Amino acid sequence: MPSPHNKAHLPSNPTLKDINFFKKQINWGDLAPFYHLVASSISESEGILEHGFDNAVKRLLDKRNWNTDLVDGQEVNPGDMHNQSKPRINLHRVFTDRGFELLAQPYSTEEITDHYIKGSNFIDFKEWDPLVMKNLIRINQLHTFIGFYFKTGDKADKALILHAHKVVNRIIAFLQRELNVVKLDGVTIKELYQSYEKDSHENDDKISTNALSKSVNKE
Repeated sequence: MPSPHNKAHLPSNPTLKDINFFKKQINWGDLAPFYHLVASSISESEGILEHGFDNAVKRLLDKRNWNTDLVDGQEVNPGDMHNQSKPRINLHRVFTDRGFELLAQPYSTEEITDHYIKGSNFIDFKEWDPLVMKNLIRINQLHTFIGFYFKTGDKADKALILHAHKVVNRIIAFLQRELNVVKLDGVTIKELYQSYEKDSHENDDKISTNALSKSVNKE
């Protein structure tokens, strides 16, 4: 009976749907729960720019909540704001025990703030509520998944990690167009991947060295 791997392939620039289909092809039609967890988080992150439901990104872009005194705005029609400038924010990429997160923080005068603020003349938003505006996206357990890939992962797992990196970059690029992103910092998915990759190569070298030493000792 032919292996499911024989006809399975990925397009050169696969979508999440392509990657999931490929994963099923090489895994006898199944998506492992851990893989599904990460893929679902990526899908949710991908959809924040398209879906109509409320989310932190839409709250950032709601011009009705922009401080028009600071971003030079005026209401042309009810609910239709025209602004000469855009609110300043800091974007921070971080891996926590929950996974990868992209966080937004506003500026109060020249300092980044992380507190609830309302009605201040020093912040570009009329109201800043970190509980609903700070955490833009989260990809659950991505750091653990990257580590898993270097132990027992396959080509589909690697493609999923790469796709997550692309999705985050697209969201950041979108925010840089729509807002004044003064600072972008933190750890990227690519950097963490490369760190795991380096550790994996070093471990392989140690294993090879130990095996060689044992072979020499036997002789």
